[in-house]
Amino acid sequence: LEPDLQIKGKSVLANLASHINTLKRGVKLSQQEQIKSERLKTELITNVSHDLRTPLTSIITYTELLKNNELSAEDRAAYVQIIDRKSKRLKVLIDDLFEVSKMASGNMELNKEKVDLVQLLKQALAEYDEQISQSKLNFRVSYPDKPVYALVDGQKIWRVFDNLISNILKYSLEETRVYISIESKWDQIK
Repeated sequence: LEPDLQIKGKSVLANLASHINTLKRGVKLSQQEQIKSERLKTELITNVSHDLRTPLTSIITYTELLKNNELSAEDRAAYVQIIDRKSKRLKVLIDDLFEVSKMASGNMELNKEKVDLVQLLKQALAEYDEQISQSKLNFRVSYPDKPVYALVDGQKIWRVFDNLISNILKYSLEETRVYISIESKWDQIK
């Protein structure tokens, strides 16, 4: 992909050179997008590997601790609870990974139904009410007084709301404002 061909005049060759230059730019752009996509895939794999390793390491560690015959019944029960909790977390992460894989391959089936997004948002916020009130974030939530219906997969949209709120609580800087709003205009929901 050397420098663009020079275009002189309006001959057939000049027109052809112009088309070749356009094709070269398209190929360059496509290659850049592919490189970016590969980099994002690598980052995703790294992040997912880390997320999977964390509960797995806990499961292995507490399983090793359970092998100690001198362990009290109380400690043993506590370790079993931790293993149970971490294994359930690992299952959720693996299920999420399969779901992302299905979405990427286009094999995801959506169960669309009429869902009130305002009610769904209220429920998602209620799930995190305690963490929100304990956080040092200033939530500014606005939505219409009436329902806002959309034809969507309710479980998938719930997961979107849940993940967004969870990430807001984990990664937002303290003492910052968090704006969450739903509005409906001209048959569009924002």
